[in-house]
Amino acid sequence: MSLNPDDPAEVARAIAHMMDDLEQQTATYRSDIDQAARSGAAYKREWATAMLTVIGASSGRTTVAEREARVEVETNDFRVTAEIHEAQAKATKEALNSLRVRLDSARSLGANLRAQT
Repeated sequence: MSLNPDDPAEVARAIAHMMDDLEQQTATYRSDIDQAARSGAAYKREWATAMLTVIGASSGRTTVAEREARVEVETNDFRVTAEIHEAQAKATKEALNSLRVRLDSARSLGANLRAQT
């Protein structure tokens, strides 16, 4: 969004628009971290369930590395989903921080315009 820095009304509109964006981005972040937490919990539950299944199915002759490899194969989709959701939450947080910086800049610009009049 480009704005005319010499027009106080346009700066005020931009600030109002960014405030709306900030509220929406905050809601998105809240949703993203909730989804990341749920995905992470699902992955841990599936990993534990798979490990118990592998342990129960083994005759005691498998190494820890073999059991963990079998569990990883069985739970890989859950792990990938959890990692994707975590990455999305981090990206949303970065966008939120960027929006805050832009909003602070616009507020400073508005304060400077008011001081000049």
